[in-house]
Amino acid sequence: MTRHLAAGRPDPDAPRRRRRTKLLLFSIPVVIIALIIAIKLISLSAITTVALTLYDRSDFEGSADQSSRLLDQNFIEPYIPYFNRGDAKAADQDYTAAIDDFEKALELAPADRKCQVVVNLAHSWELLGDIYEEGGYHQGAVLLYQAAEDVIAAAGDDCDPPDEAADELDQVEGDVADKKAAAEEARDAQDATEPGEQSDEEKLDELGDKQEESDQEKANGDSREQGEDSDGDTFTDKPW
Repeated sequence: MTRHLAAGRPDPDAPRRRRRTKLLLFSIPVVIIALIIAIKLISLSAITTVALTLYDRSDFEGSADQSSRLLDQNFIEPYIPYFNRGDAKAADQDYTAAIDDFEKALELAPADRKCQVVVNLAHSWELLGDIYEEGGYHQGAVLLYQAAEDVIAAAGDDCDPPDEAADELDQVEGDVADKKAAAEEARDAQDATEPGEQSDEEKLDELGDKQEESDQEKANGDSREQGEDSDGDTFTDKPW
């Protein structure tokens, strides 16, 4: 049986319908925002997947380019694009650029993710030190290995839990200590066998001494020539 309202009589369901309408109107922006976030996350995930795929294919430059697209977009885990790009740069042996990315990732990473970033950062300093050591720049290598040790020391409590990253960091720390000791030994041996580098002041003094000796030799030679021309007379005319 259909109920009909009498003319002029208020509808008892009207307030309820108005509340539903208001709730629906208020929920529309929320739904739209949620949809945008979902699309954004899907897009971020897709780009990250492409970057990792390119990395696995040894296309490190392409992988770094893909990660660069996410630097200002990954607002949920902002350290990841820097970390992934640092990995790609390090794999491409661009250790200086990798160090910059890992340092930024370390600033942004949550506490439970910092240890892995520290591992990669310290290892990048180590590999850069290896290049200097192979080139015979032993003191430079010592300083770079020291930078790796400083990174590890600064990690502190971030790498105390006995997890895989902490174990990796222990390995890096041991390798760096051995390499630093070898570089210091090579540096000291090099310093002992090669003459010390003169300071600029010492070089100028030596140059001045040589110039004075040359002037004196020239003066002596001129005197001898003039003496021979005067048949033994050692006196010469004044130049004025």
